[in-house]
Amino acid sequence: MATLDLTTTTMLLSLVVVLLGLWSEVHAAPQVPCYFIFGDSLVDNGNNNALQSLARADYLPYGIDFPGGPSGRFSNGKTTVDGIAELLGFDDLIPSYAEVSGDDILKGVNYASAAAGIREETGQQLGARISFSGQVQNYQSTVSQVVNILGNEDSAANYLSKCIYSIGLGSNDYLNNYFMPQFYSSSREYTPDQFADTLIDAYNDQLKTLYNYGARKMVLFGIGQIGCSPNELARNSPDGKTCVDRINVANQMFNNRLKGLTDQFNSQMPDARVIYINSYGIFQDIISNPGAFGFSVINAGCCGVGRNNGQITCLPMQTPCPNRREYLFWDAFHPTEAGNLIVAQRAYNLNLMRSYLIYGLVTVGVFLLIATYMQRHCVVAGDPQVPGFFIFGDSLSDCGNNNNLKTDAKANHPPYGIDFPNGPTGRFTNGRTTVDILAELLGFDAYIPPFANTSGSDILKGVNYASAASGILNDTGSHWGEHFSLKKQMDNHNAIVSKIGMKLKSPEKAKEHLHKCLYYVSIGSNDYLNNYFVPEHYNSSKSFSTAEFAKALMKEYSRNLKELHSLGARKIVLMAVLPIGCLPGEVSARGKPGSLCVKEENEAVVPFNEELKSSVDLFNKEFPDSKFIYIDTAAAILTEKTKDIQGAVEGVECCKVGSNGLCVANEEPCKERSIRPFFDAYHTSEFANKANAAIAYNDVSGKAAYPMDISHLVKEKLET
Repeated sequence: MATLDLTTTTMLLSLVVVLLGLWSEVHAAPQVPCYFIFGDSLVDNGNNNALQSLARADYLPYGIDFPGGPSGRFSNGKTTVDGIAELLGFDDLIPSYAEVSGDDILKGVNYASAAAGIREETGQQLGARISFSGQVQNYQSTVSQVVNILGNEDSAANYLSKCIYSIGLGSNDYLNNYFMPQFYSSSREYTPDQFADTLIDAYNDQLKTLYNYGARKMVLFGIGQIGCSPNELARNSPDGKTCVDRINVANQMFNNRLKGLTDQFNSQMPDARVIYINSYGIFQDIISNPGAFGFSVINAGCCGVGRNNGQITCLPMQTPCPNRREYLFWDAFHPTEAGNLIVAQRAYNLNLMRSYLIYGLVTVGVFLLIATYMQRHCVVAGDPQVPGFFIFGDSLSDCGNNNNLKTDAKANHPPYGIDFPNGPTGRFTNGRTTVDILAELLGFDAYIPPFANTSGSDILKGVNYASAASGILNDTGSHWGEHFSLKKQMDNHNAIVSKIGMKLKSPEKAKEHLHKCLYYVSIGSNDYLNNYFVPEHYNSSKSFSTAEFAKALMKEYSRNLKELHSLGARKIVLMAVLPIGCLPGEVSARGKPGSLCVKEENEAVVPFNEELKSSVDLFNKEFPDSKFIYIDTAAAILTEKTKDIQGAVEGVECCKVGSNGLCVANEEPCKERSIRPFFDAYHTSEFANKANAAIAYNDVSGKAAYPMDISHLVKEKLET
């Protein structure tokens, strides 16, 4: 399948993924100060231990693989929220409300209670439990303690607004209420639709209370495929394998409303961010292809009694199955540690078509704050920080240069531009590109125009030469049709420089003006995506190893950069190529079953980036009157351990895409564009572009820019 280009910023938000075995190796400070958990037995870690309840798991074989043995967790080892806590960087797992005390509450509390539901009566046949409203009341008590510890309500509110709140209830309202008519009348009083409505109304009330008590980042877990659990298979499946549709259908009614509640809450509470995790879809993926996740048994518990080991949960001291890693379910209802950690990984940063990102909630929020800060403090009235901004690149920067070319690489139709003031312009996103936002951060009062439409525009303020499908090599992307390669973009810039000379009526004045301008070059991904890895159209992969190809690219790149310098460029930004193998389109087209990225593609771009970064020192030494900088936005997040990781990114497009990975013309895109990192299969949304621009402009991490970021480059005093 043909693919379009993606420049260096694309991977920042959605493709920072974590190695499957890296659960206990996080040593940096947590990404959030605290993590609060509300739920049922799927995440209970001991709150029911002292209750008069049949819903307890404080005995073996529960906890057989947990470091401290039985703890009240309904699994052999860790729960989903344990895995998420580790991914968030916490050194210790979040303590239960029943046990936490003192300053430990500042890191978060787990309020979950087995058998609990959204409705008060849910689970009462099992004895004592703490309903959703009871858990929220316990949280309110915790908030009072936080206020006392921090000294005042304002400090507490500020602190709590930075925390993550995980909420996963509703399963018991079906298992231990609606589908248990011998104990409850709800199925006689409500249709499944009506029952889902009552649950969401009650759920919404509790969310509002949490919001009123400081919660601002909330994660709502949908209900999983209850009809596929060993208990339901044992009780209601004819063959013990076929899932029980009537239960799953009812669960989906609830999930659809919960997802709608997410949008509603975000709309009503603009200072909050609520995200939905499609647990149902995650389990559907696993059940559809268990081998890809390492499971051989998905219809029976590892321990338990009766058909499918699902009629009764694990008995005290019962010997469980020895091959626990191969079982999806631990007992009649609850996943094994292996299942839980997959859900945690997916919830943390994967599968955006089916769920939003916890990772995005943590990290993107920070980056958007950076972007907002930069826009507030750097976009000021008066002259921009540089007199001109010249842009060279591919489709992530293209703002219309391909519109009139004979090419399939175009974006001058809806839904592209749906959030841009002027509608579709040729930008491969829903709104602004990274360079548009950089132009704002630099203080320009208008976006930099495309070379194809510079008539009447003030070319002194800059020109955008970027062209979709273009690369460093002249033939890259030629199977898409016409485009402007990097060399052609340099030729076009040469023509503009001549016009500037005529406009200023002096070559010396033109040179003086151009020396002060900023030059942004972001290109190279197409040389892999639309050349090296497309052997049916190009022979580069047959002629070069990846190391040799990187050197060939750098040789041509250097020639063009030297030409750019000869045309007056003195402040030049070079953007890295990111791990292209983790792009949604690449995973879909070339990923192996169960794989999370195309590893060989990721590895292929590493030598090029190394060459590009090294070239910065070489150019700065060769041209002491200039300053070249290198920016790799992913480096602000990725560690050496995570650079080679693979992370599932299938299906994260916001629009319906065709076989080429581009949005199908005039199709309605997703509604949650304000939090989706990708717009199509290869290009970032405006949401992601805001963060990318903020990092490139002001690298607060100190990891993305070398030897400095753009905000420092524009202030640099150069030799004349």
